[in-house]
Amino acid sequence: MRAPNETTLIVVEDEYLVAMSIELVLQDAGYTVIGPIPSVDEALEVVAEQPADLALLDVNVAGHRVYPVADALSLRQVPFIFLTGCEGADLPDRFAGTPILIKPFSAEGLLNAIGRALGQEMPVTAPH
Repeated sequence: MRAPNETTLIVVEDEYLVAMSIELVLQDAGYTVIGPIPSVDEALEVVAEQPADLALLDVNVAGHRVYPVADALSLRQVPFIFLTGCEGADLPDRFAGTPILIKPFSAEGLLNAIGRALGQEMPVTAPH
């Protein structure tokens, strides 16, 4: 298990306020953040060029589904969490079992989801 300050996360999110909130929570928790990335095309470039330990993917980025990015991450064996404002999001079968975090979510909910995705046993609490 790696410490947060040794863990790099890619954030693909096009909603400015949501993206900035996520980035702030992650940085405060000690994670290295790549992004926020506001488009699928940019995200594909980043995934191809920069190693990461985990990615947070908004399902709908600038009107496009983020699935090509998820596929690219899967090929590189990088785990990811889908972010969506739609409870019961209809994901393709190939993503069955992928963690989903429903917006809006708390800082603690985000950090706990990241901890589970990275295989950490203990709950993570948001820094104060």
